[in-house]
This record gives sequence, C-alpha cells and structure tokens, in this order.
Amino acid sequence: MECSTYRLFHYVYFFLNRSGEISVQVVGDCCIHTLENTMDLLFYPLLCILFGVLWIAVEGTLGGRRIHDLDLVVQEPLSAQPLVSIIIPALNEEEHIETALQSVLALDYANLEIIVLNDRSTDATPAILERMQEGHPQMRVIHIHELPQGWLGKTHALHWGAEQAKGEFLLFTDADVRLAPDTVGRAVSRMEQTGLDHLSLIFRPVLPSGLLAMLVVDSLSGLFSFLKPWKAVQPDSRYFFGIGAFNLVRTASYHRSGGHQAIRLCPVDDILLGRIIKESGGHQECLNGRNFVSVPWYPSVRAMVSGLQKNLFAAIDYRFERLVLATILIICCTILPFWGLLFATGVNRLLCAAILVVTAWSQLLAARTMAVPLSCLFWFLLTPYLKLYLMWYAVLRTLIRGGIEWRGTFYALAELREHKVPLWPYQKSETGNQKPKAGN
Repeated sequence: MECSTYRLFHYVYFFLNRSGEISVQVVGDCCIHTLENTMDLLFYPLLCILFGVLWIAVEGTLGGRRIHDLDLVVQEPLSAQPLVSIIIPALNEEEHIETALQSVLALDYANLEIIVLNDRSTDATPAILERMQEGHPQMRVIHIHELPQGWLGKTHALHWGAEQAKGEFLLFTDADVRLAPDTVGRAVSRMEQTGLDHLSLIFRPVLPSGLLAMLVVDSLSGLFSFLKPWKAVQPDSRYFFGIGAFNLVRTASYHRSGGHQAIRLCPVDDILLGRIIKESGGHQECLNGRNFVSVPWYPSVRAMVSGLQKNLFAAIDYRFERLVLATILIICCTILPFWGLLFATGVNRLLCAAILVVTAWSQLLAARTMAVPLSCLFWFLLTPYLKLYLMWYAVLRTLIRGGIEWRGTFYALAELREHKVPLWPYQKSETGNQKPKAGN
C-alpha cells in the first residue's frame, strides 16, 4: 500500500515537474510523513481500545466465575417450609401461559400459593386461567379490568399481587417462564442458608435462530458488563441486579423497600427491584439458573426490536447523550476493528485483530453462561449493526411519539421521566440505606 501511494505521488511529480512547481524529494517526503501521521493517528486509539476490551473481558471472566450455579445449592428438607407466593402477571399470553403454569404447578415445593393476575387480556388468557384453576386450590386468578393513572400495567399487576399474597417469600416471574421442579426449593434453601433478602436467577433464553441468539447474547453481555451482577452480593457495593424471569424476595424486605409502588412507572422494573431492595438495606445475590429457568424469548429479530422499544430509552435514563456514548463504544469495539482488519496495515492491523479476538472471547463466555448454542457466534460481526439499529430506532421512535406504547397502552415520555428511578449504579454516599422514592 505504501509503494502504491508512493508511485501515485511519483506520477504527480513527473506531471508537475515540467512546469518546475515541485520536486520529487518534496513529494516523497510528503508521502512518507502522511503515512507516518496516519499510522500514529490510528495506533494510539486502537491501543486504548484493545486495553479497554481486554479489561472488560478479564473483569467479566473473573466476575462470571463468582456467580455460583444453582446446581450447586443443596435443597435441604425443611421441617417447616416457609410459604412462597408466586406472582405472575399475564396480558394476552394465550400462547405461553398454559405451558408456563404447568411447570409452576409441577414444582416439588409443597408450601406454595400461586397468584395469577389477568391484566386486561382480550385473548383466550382468561379462559385458560379459569380452566387451569380448577382442581388446584393453591392457585388463585385475579382479574384486573382497569389500569389506574400513574402506573405501568405490569408494575400495577405485580403490586396488586403482592398486596394479596400471604407468603413469607414473594416470587415475581413472567407468564412465559418455565421452571424446573426443584427450582423454588433450591432457591429458598439458598436464601435461608445465607440470609438473603433477594435472589435473582440468570435464565436460559430459548431462541429459534442463531442470528437472534447472537443478538440476545451481544445485548445481555453488554448489560452484564455494565451492571456487574457478581458484585450485587457485596453489601458495600453500589451495584445491584434483578431479573424479571425470577426475582425471589422476602416479603418484609419488599415492603420495606417500597415495592413496585416505588418503581411504578419504570419499564425496567425487574432490575430496579434489585436497586430499591439493596438501597433499603437488603442483602441480594444473583445465581446462574440456566438449568432451572428457561424463557422462550422473541420469535424473530423484528419481534425483539418491537419488544425492546419500551426498555431501551429507560435503560439509559432517557438521556440522549448516553445513546451517543453507547454508539461510539459499539463502533470502537466491534465495527471499527473489523474494517481495520481489512484495510489497515502493519501493527494497526494486528491491533484490530487482537480487539476482535478479545471481543469474540467475551461473547463466547456469555453464550456459555446462558447455555446458548455456540454456533450463534457465526453472526458475531453482524449483530453490532442490528444493535445500533435497535437502539436508535427505539429512542427516536420514543422521542418522535412523545412516549412508549406497551401492550396497547400509551405512556407519555414526560411522565416516565418525572418518575424515573436511575438504572445506573448509585452512589452510596448519596443514598445510604434510605428508602427510595419514585421520581428521584
């Protein structure tokens, strides 16, 4: 490439030398200096990017090893099993609700009450629930017909279910989640053994295609790198975590934190439940439950784009500059190195290759953690573009429409911003162990 460029300047010299305007020495020096300056401009940014992705990869690898597997928890035979109230909101879930409830009814934990909230469903969900309730006295179906002002539908349903619950523990889960029979028994044993107030489990996403699986892995690995769930167990850490598929909470801790009323207008309520519990002095932990909790997630990339519209702007606290920052990071860590590998030369090309190798290694570990087929890594270089599209589409659509539409209900952006609870790790010096208030 350097020789070709030099020849180009050499030809320009012969053309211009006839009029005596330039010399070959000047053109040659200009060529060499230009190449050296270009290399310098790329070298140091690429070196910084390599150190950055290497730091993230090492921290994620070491942190991931500190997340214990639920498989290692021994389900102890409790002489008096504490009552666990399983709370499941359902809005137009006719496709998954029956299979999910069958797994809940098959749990080998005896002392259960199952509260299913039919949240204004217009499909066959109410009929399915009423039919399944027959013959199962531990199951109650509550029908919600109206959504009060100032609530998201899901947070209101979870709040209402918690108000009706009688258990010492509350398990918040979703209407499409499948649980292995010993999931609750092991989780309760872990909480009793360690004195936890909140336990969340990483689930296994069930996905129909490799492209969708890689997009989910790419997105969740970025979320895990940011929220660092392995640090949530540390009482003095400012990090917290929660997962909508499995949030098991002591009832006393839930009410002490303010419950879902404190996050009533927060689309990412599952993670923020972890925040308010930890801020109020609760002890929490995140375990890997991939062999116990599974979720048939989005059936297509289009469905994922549609489904995550409600969450993405909220995840960056409705701040546009954070979208720009996230875009720059994605471009620097995956998109730029790939094109640099194709067109850069020398040391710069090696740096680009090293960045891609480290990033791919991080994605491999994330795929293994979530028990996703490793063949999805075939799409590793494509998903950053899809992720950028998903992020920008969701944020711009929210800004243009002035809010989000979730399950047939529109929520104004101004109201969401007014009652937001930040997803970003909090500063303990600012919050201490004070009970949070929605809108702060």
